[in-house]
Amino acid sequence: MAEEKWEVAGYIFTSKQDYEKAKKEADSIAYIKERTNWKDKQQLLKLYNKAVDCKMFQTVLGYEFMHQLQSMVAKSGIIEEEYMKPIPICKQNSGAELPEDAQEAVKLANQYHSLYEVTKEEKKRLKIVIGFLVLTVGLMMVLAYTNYKTYDESAVIDKYSSWENELEQREAAVMEKERELGIDTSNTK
Repeated sequence: MAEEKWEVAGYIFTSKQDYEKAKKEADSIAYIKERTNWKDKQQLLKLYNKAVDCKMFQTVLGYEFMHQLQSMVAKSGIIEEEYMKPIPICKQNSGAELPEDAQEAVKLANQYHSLYEVTKEEKKRLKIVIGFLVLTVGLMMVLAYTNYKTYDESAVIDKYSSWENELEQREAAVMEKERELGIDTSNTK
């Protein structure tokens, strides 16, 4: 039985429960991104504070989004970074410990994402190599088949040419014998 893959946005989760939670958060993030005016600094600050207060996000996807939102609010200059609420990190049910610091969580998320990208590239290269090998084996089979046919044809030609040589030798021997016996063969032809 094939092992199930619980993958969301480039991250593979170890349990179905974490996968479901991450999938819901990915949908929530997409919804928020569609409905938010990213130029309105006040709206960004309210969104960030509400997400922090409600502990809205609890997976690596949510933490990554919260960190992006935190950076945007900080860059906007509406509030100084030291007065911003920190991103709360909740423990996962799967037993995998997340770092307490949001920066470390983002760093860990980036590491997993880069590992995912490397694995994806390796799979792509592997598929290319397998395709090349399949093509090579197919080409070898075609060459072997055409070589076999060529061998068959040359074997038949060699066989008939040896028969022809043998017949010519026999004919010469018969004609020699007829001359010795004095039989005239010019009338029979």
